[in-house]
Amino acid sequence: MKTQPTLKHLMLCTLLLLSFSSFSFSGITISKDSTRAWIVQLSSSLPAGSDTTLSKWIRDGLNESILKGTFDTTSNKQKLYTDLNNALSIYHRKVIIRNFDFPGLANGSYQPNGFSQGTQFANFKVKLPSGSFDPDFAVSYAPDVMSFVNNTASLEQLPEGTKLYRVCNDGWDQFTGGYWTRTKPTSISEVIGGTAVQPEWNSFKNIVEYTVPAGGIWVWRGLAAAQKLSNNLNIGQPYLAGGGEQILIPLVYRRLKKADGSFDFRAINPAMQSRIVVLPANELPWKR
Repeated sequence: MKTQPTLKHLMLCTLLLLSFSSFSFSGITISKDSTRAWIVQLSSSLPAGSDTTLSKWIRDGLNESILKGTFDTTSNKQKLYTDLNNALSIYHRKVIIRNFDFPGLANGSYQPNGFSQGTQFANFKVKLPSGSFDPDFAVSYAPDVMSFVNNTASLEQLPEGTKLYRVCNDGWDQFTGGYWTRTKPTSISEVIGGTAVQPEWNSFKNIVEYTVPAGGIWVWRGLAAAQKLSNNLNIGQPYLAGGGEQILIPLVYRRLKKADGSFDFRAINPAMQSRIVVLPANELPWKR
């Protein structure tokens, strides 16, 4: 005698089917979510909500296989998760797990920009048309000098109305930072590769536009030197080739002086701040 399947039988069959990694129905293969399986297992030893966060990173573009492999091989999963969670952008997260599939990277090994402090700082102390050199325009910070190809830049005057652009993190200290370009970037490759901006320095969240005031300003103009992909992780292969034009605005325009003549790095110059606008998000090509 043939018996009709009960609800209990049907539920048992369903469970058996789901216990396999995949099964076919009418010629269609249905697979289990293997991503979810390893994330659920991993997240049991991580902070609450980490399963959702890990899944989002993969949707955002992190390579799942590389991400899983990095967690599998690290001796400190908590620290790795924290580092990834604190990363400034998807590009920064990719650097942390060595997921090198984003624009702006150059094949080969990074070669340091040669530097000799005694002679190279002289390149950043040229006379103004008045015949003298104002020390406010001096560049005395070695990394600033080294950020230019051959440690060399020219002091030039930008006329009133010139537009400059800067890709940066949030906050007025960032909006009034030193490095700018005369053209608005049209791709993330121009920022990471052309001006050699390490992802661990920059969230790439904003483009700000500065309009040069009446009377113009003096700036240092040159080509961006190559950089490692990461200083913190000492990654020099691949690397950031640079070669794009960059503008360094002297501190005298960006910060206020203290009584002793030195600059207060926390005091934004309101004259510059008043001429900066944050462009809308749709002006960032990598966010469209």
